[in-house]
Amino acid sequence: MNQDVDFIQCKPSISIDFQMEDLPKFKNEPNIVVLFGFPYDEGTIRNKGRAGGENAYEQIMLALKQKLKECNISQKIIHVGAVPKQLSLEDAHEYLYQHVGEIFYQLPQAKVIVIGGSNDQSYPNFKGLVDGMQSKKLGVINIDSHLDVRPLINQNQSHSGSPFRSMLEDTERFQNSKFVEFAIKGCTCSYEHYKYVLNKGGKVYFLEKDIRRLKAENQGLCAMNNVLTEFEEDNNIDYIFLSFDVDSINSAWCPGVSAPSVVGGLTNIEALSIMDRAKKSKKIKLIDLSEFNPAVECERTSNLISEMIITFIL
Repeated sequence: MNQDVDFIQCKPSISIDFQMEDLPKFKNEPNIVVLFGFPYDEGTIRNKGRAGGENAYEQIMLALKQKLKECNISQKIIHVGAVPKQLSLEDAHEYLYQHVGEIFYQLPQAKVIVIGGSNDQSYPNFKGLVDGMQSKKLGVINIDSHLDVRPLINQNQSHSGSPFRSMLEDTERFQNSKFVEFAIKGCTCSYEHYKYVLNKGGKVYFLEKDIRRLKAENQGLCAMNNVLTEFEEDNNIDYIFLSFDVDSINSAWCPGVSAPSVVGGLTNIEALSIMDRAKKSKKIKLIDLSEFNPAVECERTSNLISEMIITFIL
């Protein structure tokens, strides 16, 4: 990675435990999770969604830090701040890419959780993982109601509906990787975009057609276990990137999103179970969490997401 990155720190209303320059101190720490934030919702707004997600990172960290005080954590958790809020979205994406890459470059043993913010963060996160770990053999899983492979808009501007099209079109980085769309709602995606994913070699697991027909008590966990096991047993996959858009969770448990899952969606138990299964995977290196919107609802959703993070790091 670029060794001349300017590590400007944002100053949110929560404390930052460490600076990016502190990362080398933890090079011999075998079990470490690094938290980073992406406090932007411009991508959602560009995709005609509701504003308010720029404050999601701070709300989640406030809930998370309180809960962590009550937990016996076996892994080292370090929080190194977030992308500064004053940047353009394009500059924020570059900043995120550089910093995620630098985290992996400095701490290749680490697992990274990036807390958003809008889902357009996923493409720069993917780039950071590929370049930081110097591996082009990834398994990428998008847990989402939407496929998020829409074209760019307005002279190649990215948005919350485009991150995985950008990833799939990045043939230099993605050429040896594999892609799964998980918990997709058929009513929220076009046939054209569905065929696009298939033509790029991806797989699509629809919530109703594929997951809800499984004969299992916890259908979401059963389906995710199948996906993760396939990637874990694939010698051509080095690492796994799990992108979790929380609008895939039913609004009864996760109402604070731009596009709530009023009908259908994963349950809270399924979401927590998926994170529990993810923590057992030796290949998962990166998780990003997207589309929480505190302006819609704050307390219930931030509590669920913080519990999801704790489930992964406990």
